[in-house]
Amino acid sequence: MADRHDVHPHHLLRAVLGDQMVRDVLVELGADPDEVRVTLDREWLAAADTIALEEIESVGIGLATVLTAVNPPFDDPPDWEGRRITEPTRELLVRALGVRGITQGARVGSGHLLLALMSSKDHIVAATFRTHGLHSRGARTVVERWSRRAP
Repeated sequence: MADRHDVHPHHLLRAVLGDQMVRDVLVELGADPDEVRVTLDREWLAAADTIALEEIESVGIGLATVLTAVNPPFDDPPDWEGRRITEPTRELLVRALGVRGITQGARVGSGHLLLALMSSKDHIVAATFRTHGLHSRGARTVVERWSRRAP
């Protein structure tokens, strides 16, 4: 049973859409990041049976929290600030770790998460990208190029 403390793939997408590098990548791919966010919210609301105010207020998780959890300092266990990651989210994070390895990055970054999300089977995330014609094939080289520019 889903719980408002669960972290789903669409939460990760919402978090990475706030990152400037991800926004720049989306623009280069021909998508308006704000429109992608609107589509994400529309897909999320359409998929929900009922929406309570506390669900709307708890829908976000910060990118800093995500990046710290997937890159914990000194081999500490991931800290999701009291939230639980769902199995689809865990699979997505493993995919992001694999993408990081391909790009030779030392840490998982927002671009790695974006690429993992673009191949997600989560219906909300997949529908969001499909609406804007976004897919990982075209994004990989753009993410790699933008990742090299990041400090």
